[in-house]
Amino acid sequence: MTLTRTRRATLSVAGLLLAGSLALTACGNTDATPAADAGTPAAVTSIDGQMVSLPASGKPTAVFFFSVGCGECVEGVRSLGEAATAAEKSGAGASFLAVDMDPGESKETIEGFMEYVDAEHVPAAIDEGAALSQRFDVAALSTLIVIDGDGKVTFRATEPDAKTITAELVKAGA
Repeated sequence: MTLTRTRRATLSVAGLLLAGSLALTACGNTDATPAADAGTPAAVTSIDGQMVSLPASGKPTAVFFFSVGCGECVEGVRSLGEAATAAEKSGAGASFLAVDMDPGESKETIEGFMEYVDAEHVPAAIDEGAALSQRFDVAALSTLIVIDGDGKVTFRATEPDAKTITAELVKAGA
């Protein structure tokens, strides 16, 4: 009898921890849930010193939040790079930005990572002071958001593929 109670208690605690973990990481969340100040422009300086506005010149923008040390982020940044290449080839009016959430990672480390995943053509920035993460309510690595030309988050997901990113940019006005 004691074993059954212990097993139930363990399963209940495990279930609560899993539910809390999923809530915190927004795993699989594709709801367009903008931050409280959505619609107001945000800006960041890329690692090559260029000012990047979000949204970029009124164009929809795909923003992927990552860290070089995140193994799961590799495919997400690679997909962002593929979507950027497809948009450039098709002439789609969209912008792209990879945002490193770890302020301790150097410009050189990020550049090497972007090259490794074939996304060196995508601007990258370090999220100093977690300004963009807070602005767009991003709490988990490997999160992609699409921002329309008015600054509203229209799509949010974990590691979408390039086709999904492209399709969501089109829905946002690209």
